Amino acid sequence: MARAGDAIVSRPSFGWPILLVTTEVGFHIARPMRCLASLLTALLLFALAGDAAGAPVALEKLERVAIEGQTYVRVRDWAAAAGLAFAWVQPRHSVRLTNSKLTLQLTHDSKLLAANGINLWLSYPAKVRDDRCYVSLVDLKTTLAPLATPVRNRSRMALVAIDPGHGGRDRGFYSGSRFEKTYTLLLAQELKTQLARAGIKATLVRSTDEYVDLTERADRAASRKANLLVSLHYNAAGSGNAEAQGAETFVMTPVGARSTNAQGGGGNTGPSPGNLYNDPSLMLGYLIQRSLVRNLALSDRGVRRARWEVLREAKIPAVLVEGGFMSHARESQRIYDPVFRRKQAKAIADAIVSYKMIMDP
Repeated sequence: MARAGDAIVSRPSFGWPILLVTTEVGFHIARPMRCLASLLTALLLFALAGDAAGAPVALEKLERVAIEGQTYVRVRDWAAAAGLAFAWVQPRHSVRLTNSKLTLQLTHDSKLLAANGINLWLSYPAKVRDDRCYVSLVDLKTTLAPLATPVRNRSRMALVAIDPGHGGRDRGFYSGSRFEKTYTLLLAQELKTQLARAGIKATLVRSTDEYVDLTERADRAASRKANLLVSLHYNAAGSGNAEAQGAETFVMTPVGARSTNAQGGGGNTGPSPGNLYNDPSLMLGYLIQRSLVRNLALSDRGVRRARWEVLREAKIPAVLVEGGFMSHARESQRIYDPVFRRKQAKAIADAIVSYKMIMDP
């Protein structure tokens, strides 16, 4: 596993090799390297920058404490620096942070963060010690701060890559003659239509019943110069859990942290290309989850973390959407209904429009 300060040369599917320098919670991308001198110069600059590069100055001034082997910071101190009002909802149990646009709520010993009433899963539980509430530095940098103080992208969003999950010999979940791959493609086609109506161009990673390797999905998005990758899936629960229902949206797991789901893409916790885009991916995931829950009355299973290959290898901001459970008797009937899928595509498209408004320069 890569450690802070390690240098990694990534070889993307197009262009020159890219230097990646790891930090405490991620890694930074240097400009394309054409010669050894440029490589060494960039390596020196990033070594000097350390884990503070790219982070708001206020984060580096916060006092850090060790709790259960992880680095934590006091929530009240960060809230003051970020312009959020701090208040206890329940003494020694839960706190609320607010400004004019955002309300965050944290609960002792819980990994659930509520952002304007929408659930997001943290990597580590919030903690209360000596009448003070703490959150892990990893979660502060990769979840709370990107929501509270979003940093606009350097370039405008011009093209969205839509990835219909599965395809070809990979049927995904199936019930009788109904295959997940069929409904992800139908949803993707509808989403492309809805985005076009909003004035946003989109491309489908697959437009037919075609098998596409997981790594190739991210490569296709990059080769077409897309600015976002949205992978569409429908969920299924194991036997004995037929009542599982609702929507969940996945973004890449932070470096060094465990995924929300134990099976979320393997045990390698080192840096991957997808970690470069944590902040915009997190914002997009939150906006999509919010839109699905509010507009379709789907149960909120939260924004979760995973190292699925399509997220891990993405060279642009990326999310994976689980739009409902085909294994649930009632929810599956909604998924099979073209009227519902049209509404679902509209909800996702609305979220992408909101993302563009927030994140475009």
